Amino acid sequence: MQTKSTNNPTRIVIAGAGFAGTYTYKCLHKHTHNNKDISIALINRHNHFLFTPLLHEVATGSIAPETIIEPLRKVLRCCLGELHVENIKSINTKENIITTDTHTVPYDYLVLALGSETNFYGIPGAQEHSFTLKDLQDALKLKNHIITQCERACHESDPDKRKQLLTFCVIGGGPTGVELAAELSEFLYHTLDPLYQGHLKEAINIILVQRSPELVPQFDKKIRKRSLHVLKKKNITVKLGTTVIGVSKNHLTLDNKTKVPSQTTIWVAGVKPVEIKTDVPLPRDEFGRIHVNENLKVANTSNIYALGDGARSQNPGSHKPLPALAQVATKQASITADNILADIAHTNKKQFAYRSSGELLSLGQWTAAGEIKGFTFFGRLAWWIWRTIYLSKLLSRRKKLKVATDWTLNLFSPRDISKW
Repeated sequence: MQTKSTNNPTRIVIAGAGFAGTYTYKCLHKHTHNNKDISIALINRHNHFLFTPLLHEVATGSIAPETIIEPLRKVLRCCLGELHVENIKSINTKENIITTDTHTVPYDYLVLALGSETNFYGIPGAQEHSFTLKDLQDALKLKNHIITQCERACHESDPDKRKQLLTFCVIGGGPTGVELAAELSEFLYHTLDPLYQGHLKEAINIILVQRSPELVPQFDKKIRKRSLHVLKKKNITVKLGTTVIGVSKNHLTLDNKTKVPSQTTIWVAGVKPVEIKTDVPLPRDEFGRIHVNENLKVANTSNIYALGDGARSQNPGSHKPLPALAQVATKQASITADNILADIAHTNKKQFAYRSSGELLSLGQWTAAGEIKGFTFFGRLAWWIWRTIYLSKLLSRRKKLKVATDWTLNLFSPRDISKW
């Protein structure tokens, strides 16, 4: 490998420590450990990696919040040479410099893995009056609010006000919305209501609003149907082909002008890429995703790669963008690392082609749905596979053990209702 001299090592900077950024770092380290000709830096606004697929379980008391975060300096301690826990303010692509809250970070190669943020689509009041589920604070805030609503409802004598306090509207029928609604039902009906001597049950009202005519449209048709069936059995009202046109503190408005009295709107209806100011605009599609070529390099650049939720990547011969999934990001990470090292060594780069490892969907305790290589499966088998695979994706053995312990305890005891 031809690299710079050790006096001036090649600097690879990774912006973002979600699945895309963290796995790119791990893949690069495998090939550059103890190589003084290459240095790797990581910039992230938090000092931890967050396992986002389990946020809905934190929000509903199933697992403790600390179990789904991995401190970066601890989990990457054997290889993490340079970590900047800061916000990125801007990127100068001509001078190869990133400006953070306090200083500048130079790079020779840049990996943009900044992830996504909630997309409210300009719906009036949605951003101001909705709960989101993108980070740990969101999950804790939502859990605290759910418990507070139950406390208020148990002292409310007016049945209409009780109904409003205990009406929970989940906006978005994708995987996050479906999993959250299922867990929310179990949290309210099986954990919280018994602690209030069953006085809440009649007023609890969970509504899932989905704009398209089916839930989880990216899944197999059998899974879409089973998901709808399971949610209805869990006393969840599912409104398909329905759009929210307004949200306020005490109600939301649907496209048929119906007003739903509720103080809890949870917005999981979509995401958009996190955008950072650059000296020269990066090529983006209509949704803000950065255009990358078959090697995951940003179009019209020589040393910038992009992957994960913020990149518009597609398989060879296809014009359909790949979905914003963790498994897409982790597979892109491996190719990105290989191609950066190929750039440094002036060798041929790899073309990225995504092949799904399968899809899994949790539908509550003992219930899940999945599809692997064209085979669909449901129930306890799917639930066991879902939990086994998710456990394997956690970075450290300690966190795997903690999550497994929480899940096991939940089989025999109520969920945690402590406010944080």
